Amino acid sequence: MTAERRMPAWVAWSLGVGFIVAAWFVALATPDEQQAQSAFAVAAAVGEEATGRNVAVTITDLRRASEVSAGGWSAEGNWLVVDLDAAAVVAEENAHLNHAMLEIDGVRFSASDRPDSLSRAALSAGVPVSGSLAFELPEGLDAGTGTLELALAADTRLDSMIVLEVDLGEVAEVTTAELAASEWTNP
Repeated sequence: MTAERRMPAWVAWSLGVGFIVAAWFVALATPDEQQAQSAFAVAAAVGEEATGRNVAVTITDLRRASEVSAGGWSAEGNWLVVDLDAAAVVAEENAHLNHAMLEIDGVRFSASDRPDSLSRAALSAGVPVSGSLAFELPEGLDAGTGTLELALAADTRLDSMIVLEVDLGEVAEVTTAELAASEWTNP
């Protein structure tokens, strides 16, 4: 003769509801597809080196100018000029500064290709290259907050990205700015 042991119905219902609530919390904590593949942001500060998986960047200066020049090229407009040193960390293969974006108040601007700059420049492992990036902004955009993003790949998913918080209202203004020639850094 076997005695069947049964748990009370209220215990079974309580356990069922508890498991559903636990599953709901797990679902909330699980990253979605975009979050799971987003870039690994490495915070940067002016004058300090920020190092990602295969890129090390030191942003040395930011300034806004109404005219920029590089060699024999010049242009008027509303420019943000970023001076920096950049190097590959581990490998030189595919080590180019292919992602240089500025996002201000949700609007994205890529570094200009018109002047000779570090945009898409090849980087060497352990030997920094100095130079500038120039971002041409719309006339009248002289305030706003956002980020400067620097990475090796144009597709930044699942890779590191150097990120500098930028407040345009706090960036020094000059009339003209000469872009630094891209060359080996002199320590």
